[in-house]
Amino acid sequence: RGRRATMEAAAFKRLYPHDYYAKFISEGARPDGRPLARARPSSVAIGVAGTAHGSALVKVGRTTVMAAVKLEACQPDPDAPDRGFLDVIVELPPMCSASTRPGRPNDDAHFVARRIEDALLDSAAIDKRKLTIKEGLWVWKICLDVYCLDHDGSVLDAGLMAALAALRDAKVPHVVVDDRGKITYGGRKTDEREPDDVDAGGDEGKIEVAAAPVAVTTALYRKHLIVDPDAEEEALAEATVTVTMDGAKVVGVHKPGGTAEASETDLMHCVAACRLNLEARAKAVDGAFV
Repeated sequence: RGRRATMEAAAFKRLYPHDYYAKFISEGARPDGRPLARARPSSVAIGVAGTAHGSALVKVGRTTVMAAVKLEACQPDPDAPDRGFLDVIVELPPMCSASTRPGRPNDDAHFVARRIEDALLDSAAIDKRKLTIKEGLWVWKICLDVYCLDHDGSVLDAGLMAALAALRDAKVPHVVVDDRGKITYGGRKTDEREPDDVDAGGDEGKIEVAAAPVAVTTALYRKHLIVDPDAEEEALAEATVTVTMDGAKVVGVHKPGGTAEASETDLMHCVAACRLNLEARAKAVDGAFV
């Protein structure tokens, strides 16, 4: 009998997803048991990819994202000789979600990549001027690859956590630039260097990460605000709003389309939701380095 009831509930959910979800929302709860304003638990592990200079694996509920950092020495832009580069790529492969199709450009991946890059730069977590090896000759290019393994909603939130942890985990290779402008990885011994050689670090150093931006996504559904929606909730939502904060400072507010407008009051509540969940997510990242 219990099995039959479960099958009937699953059939009702599949045929009438909005009615099914509305029954929970009317009681102030969600199908997974969470209150509307509660985010899912998150965890962070670092050093998960041995071939990268830095890496991290983040889980927010079932959403699982891995980020890896590779550092490349390259020539700077002639218009900005004292600035390095930050290149963020996000992959949402077919295996991560039933809604992702192979061989098609994924607009969601491009959106998430740009928002992660914006968050890191607008919060000053990454200062491109700190990526200079020798001004006008060599700078570091940070290649930040974010790969979604399981997309169960709020992938931008998890992606930013993974990106931040991977950057903090990254070890900068030791390089030396000689008086002819030639760069050498590993460098030469101190007594073999010429007077004009520039030492870009003794032992392997760290990327300076000067801020800790956190993103929290909230879904708008029939005048309710659903914090940290899973994939099913995102599919039903009329719109989503992602707020990024660094401490008390709002770094960005993004609403990628949707069928509903977000009022000023809605946006204020989304900011409040981010503020409430910011400390827990920041602690999850910090805890990986203890």
